[in-house]
Amino acid sequence: MRIPDSLAPLVDYGIVEDVIRPLMSGKEAQVFVVVSGGKQCVAKVYKEAQNRTFKNRAEYTEGRRVRNTRDQRAMEKRTRHGRAQDEAAWRSTEVDVIHRLHAAGVRVPVPHHFVDGVLIMELITGLDGNPAPRLADVEFSREGAQALHDRLIREVTKMLCAGIVHGDLSDFNVLIGADGPVIIDFPQSVDTAQNTNARRLLVRDVGNVHAFLARFAPGVRRHAYAEEMWDLYQQNVLTPETKLTGRFQASQRPANTREVLDLIQDANDDERRRRNALGLRGGPPAQPRFAPRPAQPAPTYVSPQARQSRGGQQGRPTQQPTSSTRPAPRPNDVRPRPGPVDRGDRAGHGAREGARRGYVPPSGSR
Repeated sequence: MRIPDSLAPLVDYGIVEDVIRPLMSGKEAQVFVVVSGGKQCVAKVYKEAQNRTFKNRAEYTEGRRVRNTRDQRAMEKRTRHGRAQDEAAWRSTEVDVIHRLHAAGVRVPVPHHFVDGVLIMELITGLDGNPAPRLADVEFSREGAQALHDRLIREVTKMLCAGIVHGDLSDFNVLIGADGPVIIDFPQSVDTAQNTNARRLLVRDVGNVHAFLARFAPGVRRHAYAEEMWDLYQQNVLTPETKLTGRFQASQRPANTREVLDLIQDANDDERRRRNALGLRGGPPAQPRFAPRPAQPAPTYVSPQARQSRGGQQGRPTQQPTSSTRPAPRPNDVRPRPGPVDRGDRAGHGAREGARRGYVPPSGSR
């Protein structure tokens, strides 16, 4: 067949020796059967962002960071350079995750090369030697579906132990190889330490596995495998050999906010000491330890009759000052109120007051 433009550079480099045929086209990439290193492999060519149909991408890319701070700032500002780097990070995520899962013992295609945005990896074959079918294209007996379901739950457990959640696991992302199921397609996978949607995506992945089993085993009750394995993972006791029971009871214990605040304060103190030792400025400001606010005395309620006699406003509780809080009057604060006087007395009083203050009338005035 004619060599696609996306694979032409790899042919020029000698990485791809021949392009046999297209294998499948998904919502995010096209896959070709190629010859690389003298054996058949698959070449996954990622589509451009405007040609992909993957929805709700933001919930999968939350928490993803790149090492170059300039690129990270550009990605956050969504500049042209930032969009290009974001696209490159989306493609390279699958390569990093496959290497990570392969080292953790998860059955995934073995990666070989990643050049110019094209991933060359193992071709998964079935018992007949042809490319393995997808899980959605295979029929199973009730017992076979149950065995496959248990196998996939173990693979999901291994992935979670490695800190990865697939995020889009379904019967379209699992191949039935000669040695069992093989999980594929990881660009949307999330890191449990960086993405707050990890638990919800894990529950959805396990629910999709159960939905596949229900096609061949109607009436099978859904077990809380996802909730159980996530709880064990949070307690740091989950291992690939953990036997899940499917029984899970959510904790009813209230959260200890004081303990959380103390942990945050300890982290801030450690960071401040580290920066001081390096001679750096800044860092988290020192915060006082958490302490409960002292209880305020409740206002005293006064009946409407007593309030009217005291001159208070109706409908509002008042708190009368005590003798210990009422300020003592100063001598000049209380003065006798003058009584009614006639005009002559008022004029004489004004002259006497002016003289007392040192006022001297101008000459010629009366």
